[in-house]
Amino acid sequence: MAVIYTRGCALKTAITGLCVVVAAASLLTLVVQLVIAVSGGSALDPGWGVLAGVSTALAIWATRSQWLLRLLSVADPLAHQGRARAVWGLLALVVLLVVGLKTGSTDRDAYKNLVFGEGGLVEWSQVLVLVLATRAAWLIGTDLNARLEERRPGRLFQIGAGCLALVLMEELAWGQVIFSWRTPPLLNEINAQNETTLHNIGWFQDRLDMGTFFATLGVLAVVVLAPRWMRALTKRCSEPMAAVNQALTPAFYSWPLFLAVSALAFCIATRSFSDVILNRDQEWGELVLYTSIYFLLLRTRVLLGPVQDAP
Repeated sequence: MAVIYTRGCALKTAITGLCVVVAAASLLTLVVQLVIAVSGGSALDPGWGVLAGVSTALAIWATRSQWLLRLLSVADPLAHQGRARAVWGLLALVVLLVVGLKTGSTDRDAYKNLVFGEGGLVEWSQVLVLVLATRAAWLIGTDLNARLEERRPGRLFQIGAGCLALVLMEELAWGQVIFSWRTPPLLNEINAQNETTLHNIGWFQDRLDMGTFFATLGVLAVVVLAPRWMRALTKRCSEPMAAVNQALTPAFYSWPLFLAVSALAFCIATRSFSDVILNRDQEWGELVLYTSIYFLLLRTRVLLGPVQDAP
């Protein structure tokens, strides 16, 4: 019998609320820009109107969509197939977005400034996803500490939350992106991008591309192999512990996202297809990687929550 995870239902509500907030903020920004434009100030940016319209449409769709509810909260074969298709759809959407931005930009510099510049699309998307992933990992640790007498699994996730927080701070250059302070002279001399970051220091910078490839390959291997390992482990567990193991097992259907990240990292590390794939496109790979990890954490968080029988 299919079951419904109540946290999945709450997640659908949260997605709807987020779309409403984005729509309201975009509309407010548009109104302010309109007032400024009428007063003889800067020109109106129609992009805010587009964002408000799209967010409103998504909010209405999310409110009414039974497909989204099934995708997020129902455990049955049909919902599982839907999640697998959604992964491929998300990957296709990302590819189309990147292609559209590249072909729509006048040149490489315009593309880089739009997508990767300070306050750009990818940079702040990474920050948002990392904030959400850090919170999800910490909450999973709290859930595990509440359900299990053994504290190590919960502490492991909380340590993971700390690691994600460190990655977040690196993406923000430890606050430099927000507060725009000058890089300390000593760090400025050894940092390839003249920023307050550790991963751009000479030794790390020289090995960053290949290291990123091997790291993403390792994550892909875990996503592909862990379900088999966890199934073998679950057979020897009690029923309550088996449910926890199921929640902690990475979803195998997410492998296309991690494979795409590894393939991109390989192309950048080996300078393959350099006419099409820029070195800065690795930022897209990082965004997809962070988002994929966040989705796995969300899945675990939902599966650790209460369930009810489907009507």
